[in-house]
Amino acid sequence: MKTAIASFAAFVAVLAPAAAADLRPDQKILVEKMLAGMEPSMREPMRAQIEQSVAMLNKEQTAAVMASMTDDGASNAAAEPQEEEPAVTASPEDLAYNRAQFEPAIRKNWQAQKAFDDFVDAEMAAKCPDRHKYAVVDGPARYELRALSPNWPRASQNVDIDVAVFAGSYAPQDGRYKFDFSKVRTSFDKAAVSSAISEACAAWTREAAAFQPKVRALVDAGDSQGAFAFDRAAAAKVRPIEEPLETLLNEQAPSADYALVNALMNGERVK
Repeated sequence: MKTAIASFAAFVAVLAPAAAADLRPDQKILVEKMLAGMEPSMREPMRAQIEQSVAMLNKEQTAAVMASMTDDGASNAAAEPQEEEPAVTASPEDLAYNRAQFEPAIRKNWQAQKAFDDFVDAEMAAKCPDRHKYAVVDGPARYELRALSPNWPRASQNVDIDVAVFAGSYAPQDGRYKFDFSKVRTSFDKAAVSSAISEACAAWTREAAAFQPKVRALVDAGDSQGAFAFDRAAAAKVRPIEEPLETLLNEQAPSADYALVNALMNGERVK
């Protein structure tokens, strides 16, 4: 199980930068479970990256990862200690055979994910108003409705990074395999994504337009404490707008379902 978790850690390093993240209770449990299965020396150095990646998972994805780890752990716990089988090393020809299958799939999936990221960023920029438009500035103080910032697993900076990580962490090294990449996504529904962004941006704009005159009235009245409290309370209205959009983006993002990882880890050995 430690090997599987270490591989997952390598994968999340591709998907997300090392930064702390706000987590739901179920996500916190998953993070601790993943860290517990790693080598002690790796736990704290990898914590921020693990947290950042787990933060991108919705409730269903978190439950699915937890279930797969629980099943793996249960089977390991129930197994009697056995002698390790001699390691089998694939020949260069076997590795080339495997790579000829998985490298094109990795590159196509990365290109689709990068196109998705660029499309979402462009749509958000075009359809959501400039965050400064509805801000109220009072000397050094600034009051504004928090901008929409949905999370989804983004493409790495370079497709070659993905090829290297997947080849080293997930591709089998003990023989020749046949892989089924039919479930790996290479496209997304632009219309659905665009519609969800339009809806979210419109809802945010309505809230921001209502926010501005109210906080302006408090500022004009010299009530800085009231303006600050109103600003903090208004932030809670953003998440209900953001959450459906984030769910849709995680459904549509080509790499969010980890189909590529599953295909590599469940190849059929042919030699």
